[in-house]
Order: sequence, then structure tokens, then C-alpha cells
Amino acid sequence: MGQMEPPLENKVQQDRMPHFDGARTLFAMWIVCHHMAPREPTSCLDAMLVRVDVGVEFFILLSGFLTHHLYMGQDISATCGSLFAYFVRRVFRCLLATYVGMVLCALTQWSGTITDANKFSRAMTDTDTCFFLESSCFLLSKTWVDPTPNCPNMPSWFVVSLLPCWFLYPWMKFLPQAGSSAKHCMCLAFTLWCLAIGPQLCILFWQRSWLKWNQLIFTWFWPPALMPDFMLGCCIASIVHHNPPRAEVGWIGDIAIVVLVCACMVVPVPTTPEDWAGPDQWRPGHYVAWEQLFARLSAPFLCTFLYCTASQSGGSLTASLLSHKTLVSLGRYTLEVYLLQMPLHDFFLWTRAPGAQGLWQGLPWTPEVFWFYLLLLWVSCVMFVEFLAEPLNRKIKDRSLNWVGKSLSQLCMLEHQQL
Repeated sequence: MGQMEPPLENKVQQDRMPHFDGARTLFAMWIVCHHMAPREPTSCLDAMLVRVDVGVEFFILLSGFLTHHLYMGQDISATCGSLFAYFVRRVFRCLLATYVGMVLCALTQWSGTITDANKFSRAMTDTDTCFFLESSCFLLSKTWVDPTPNCPNMPSWFVVSLLPCWFLYPWMKFLPQAGSSAKHCMCLAFTLWCLAIGPQLCILFWQRSWLKWNQLIFTWFWPPALMPDFMLGCCIASIVHHNPPRAEVGWIGDIAIVVLVCACMVVPVPTTPEDWAGPDQWRPGHYVAWEQLFARLSAPFLCTFLYCTASQSGGSLTASLLSHKTLVSLGRYTLEVYLLQMPLHDFFLWTRAPGAQGLWQGLPWTPEVFWFYLLLLWVSCVMFVEFLAEPLNRKIKDRSLNWVGKSLSQLCMLEHQQL
């Protein structure tokens, strides 16, 4: 592993595609605005905010694309050390931010029940249920049994669903590599897309009506449901490897992303039916009717964008705009922005009502307060990464390298003694 790590770091620097970091920033902003932006006043972007799962689909595809792009030439499972280094690189920051977010959300929610006598009495009667729910969430097992996204830090469902993809990738990477040409990889990509959207279409045609909430959660929030989407991103990376895109096709990626954004803004949002069992506090129309298919239908456009803008020689106007230094630098912190948006929002909930015997006039959730929250969120995540996550990540990586080096030395000495 000690010999494997430097080439990988060099590959990261050489094959850097900065516009994907810029895209991360904008898609993360989209997701945070969907969750936290005030509903009033209405705007022309309301329909786009409902289609936030297009952004989630992008992050799934991008995770598969970059994972395979970096590791397709690496024998990850060659040694325990190389496997451990891969897992540290993929999941450490994710798990750290996930657990910090869940702990903060659990504390703020529990504190809210204490300050409200009615909520506190209800919490006391449901202690066993709450303990089981929070325990299963902290063990990252709840989503496998009940995919409803109701853990203390709701966005954590995404990380829990991607964990099996990252853990199984070293043994699944042969699938996109099995294609001997770009055409074979394209056929595999189409098959994986059909596997991703297939369960939704089968239920839709079988019952001749849109999916119910308890059906939808198993086609989107359940971890195995996202594996085809992740492997689809891996296939796009294989296509780039077999047939690198020329600069002349960059405009196709521009058209794909423009058409997708226009569809998100123009297609009407369906009305929520009275018998809809989804969360009441979510945006009206979310996951209702054709919105259930919007994320998977966006996948071909997102894959086209990933492939056509992967050229090292440019050619894409969208890639050039997304490569702005500000967007690229902020893209390093989008994981923490996504996972820590909820605890910071819960803190702002405390500030809305007047208190302190009239000394505090309250801070209603206005657009101005939301933009301040957004700025504070990014600043907090930058500090979290630079002063906590990255130093810890480097320490664990260095210790793992030392551990692997000692293990290899002891193994060599043992073999020498036997000889």
C-alpha cells in the first residue's frame, strides 16, 4: 500500500476536473435551498426547488464516476492495507460529519422537548420508540429496515445508502471494466439505468397508478435501490477511459444540462392528493405523481454532461463557468454542508420566538435570515473541515501507512526466518 498511495495522489492531481467541484457547489446550494429556503414569497424557482432529487441523483452518479475514475487502475483488494486506505479515503469524512450532525440534531430536538411541557410528556410516553429509532439510526441500520428518512439528521439517509456502494465497489469494479469497448460499456450503462428506474415503472404499470409513499421509499431511500445509479456513474467513467471525449462534444454536455434545468423550472408541479402519506412539512408536490420519476429520468442528461465535459482540453462553456475559483474552492466542503445543514437550522429554530422577558424580539425565518444562515453554514463547514476533519483524516491515514509498513516488515522477516 505504501507504494500504491503516491501514484493515486498523483492521479488525483493530474486528472483533476475542477468543474465537477464547481458543480458540487451549485447542486449543494440547490439542496440546501430546497430544505431551508422560506416558502414565501413565491418565485419562478419554486418548481425547481421541488426537483431537488435531480441534485441527489447527480451526487450519486458523480460519486460512482469519480470513484471508478480514480481506482479503475488500482488493485484495491490486493492487500489489507490498500483496502483499508481506500475505506478511509471514501468514508471517514462522511461518517464523521454524519455522526456529528446526528448528535447535534438529537441534542437540539431533545432540548426542544424539554422546553415544551406537552412535547416532553409525549416524549416520555414514547421513550422506548424514540430510543429504538435513534439507536438504529446511530448504528446506520434503520434505513435498511425502514427507509423512511426520519432519523435525527434527516440528510444522513444519503450517506447510509451510499455506504454499501463504497464498501462493495472493490469487488464490483469488474462490472464496468468487463466491457472491452465503449459500446459494451454503453450497453451496460443502459442496463443499469433500467435496473434503477425499473422497479418504479413496474409498480406503476402493475397497479396503474402512481406509487404510494410506502412504495416510493423502497425505490429511492432504501440502500440497495441506489446501487444501480452508483454503478451507472462507474460505467460513464469506463466510457471516458475507452473513448475519451473530444473538445468538440463539449457543447452537447452544455445542451444536456440546459435542457434539464429548463425542464426542472417549466414542468408543472403536481398537486398533493389528500391521501398522500408523505411528510406534511415537505414542499407540496414533492415525490407526488411524475415527480417520483424525475430523478431517474434526469440520469441520461446528467450522464451526458459527465461524459461530454470530462475532456481535459475544454470545449464546454458550462465547464468553464463551473471552473471559477470560488465555486471550485467551495466544492471541497459540500459534503459537510449537506450533512450539517439540519443541526444549524435546528439552532435557528430557537431564535424565532421572542423571549428573555422581552429582551429578545425574535428572529423570524425571512429571506434575509436564510441568507445569513447560508453564509454561516458555509463558514462553519470550512472551519469544521480545515480544523477537525482533514487533520484527523491525515492522522488516520499516516497511522494506517505505518501500521501497514510494520505488518509488511514483520511478514518479510517471518518469511526470511522460514527460509
